[in-house]
Amino acid sequence: MTIHRVPWFLAACAIVLAAAPASAQPAAASMAWRTDVPCTAGRNPALTVADTPRAASLPGCVRAHCIAMPDGRRVCACTGDTTIVVRVEAGGRTVHEWPADYSLSGSAESLRAMHGDLDADGKPELIVSEWMDMSNGLGIRFYRLSIFNGADPARPPLRVSVDDFAPDGSFVRPAGGGTCWLLSTRWTELRDPRRGAGMYFTGQWMRYRDGRLEQDLQRRIVVRRLLNSFRRGGVRGEPLAHLRDRRAEAWYGPVAVLPPLAGTRTGTVMRVKGDSVDVAITPHQIEVFPYVGALGYGDDDGNTVSALLVDGPTGRPWPRGYNPAPDWLQRAPVTIRTYRDEGRVVHLLVVGPEPSATGSR
Repeated sequence: MTIHRVPWFLAACAIVLAAAPASAQPAAASMAWRTDVPCTAGRNPALTVADTPRAASLPGCVRAHCIAMPDGRRVCACTGDTTIVVRVEAGGRTVHEWPADYSLSGSAESLRAMHGDLDADGKPELIVSEWMDMSNGLGIRFYRLSIFNGADPARPPLRVSVDDFAPDGSFVRPAGGGTCWLLSTRWTELRDPRRGAGMYFTGQWMRYRDGRLEQDLQRRIVVRRLLNSFRRGGVRGEPLAHLRDRRAEAWYGPVAVLPPLAGTRTGTVMRVKGDSVDVAITPHQIEVFPYVGALGYGDDDGNTVSALLVDGPTGRPWPRGYNPAPDWLQRAPVTIRTYRDEGRVVHLLVVGPEPSATGSR
């Protein structure tokens, strides 16, 4: 099967995250995000943003830029004759290296690094952000984050993709102190029964713990519609600042607005590797689902196909590009719910028990 990436604005029509609430329910716990603060703020910030990359000389690199970290490590972008790679170096040797897979390495903001204790174990994590791409029209910036475990720096990083990431507003914590959450943000088209359809900025609070992201059930998914009052860029503390605004809302209800249901199957997760999920449908049949989150790809039949990994107990989608730990996903039960209309196919891979019929918790 040949996979063809589909532009974001077409993919946005393929699946809609965080469906509109039936009614506003401003419970105290659900409104707590309005008092959150960036982890980089205050006299004793929980997260420190390193300086911007500086030109460096590295073996095998035609051009290189490196970021010096407080613990002696370096994060470098190495441009070769035909490739770009990102390296994490310690003690003069490369500890991690991966393809950059983007062409925006010339700007200072294309590669950033942060340092802070995300899980309060006394061992700071290293966070590397890469600006991967930018959409036409709205100018959405797509970022990939790599989080290296402070307790085991040699372990491969956790990776997750977010939209319009900013070092000074994407990791947040309560104003009274506490651990840092990742505010996982993305743009998507939603249909509100009061306002109709439109583009919404959505935020989902994720807790980092021992190399994994966990859904924070004390925080609802929060959305804010793109209106003339939504001033993007240059806002201090964004993206958190956008979702602290009074026009942002906590949303309730089902996980997605989907095409008509075409069929349901059950299986067992065999492997999550890279951008795919292998599911055993029967003992002798294994189906591979390209795990591309809400982004779509074009199949050989001309359909736009999307796959979304959903946490069954909570009913919430995992962020795009995130592999929620194959050590516990392997052999996990999965319900494959396939939705289809003309030219569009959506697979929801619901891992574990599904939420109640009343919607996500």
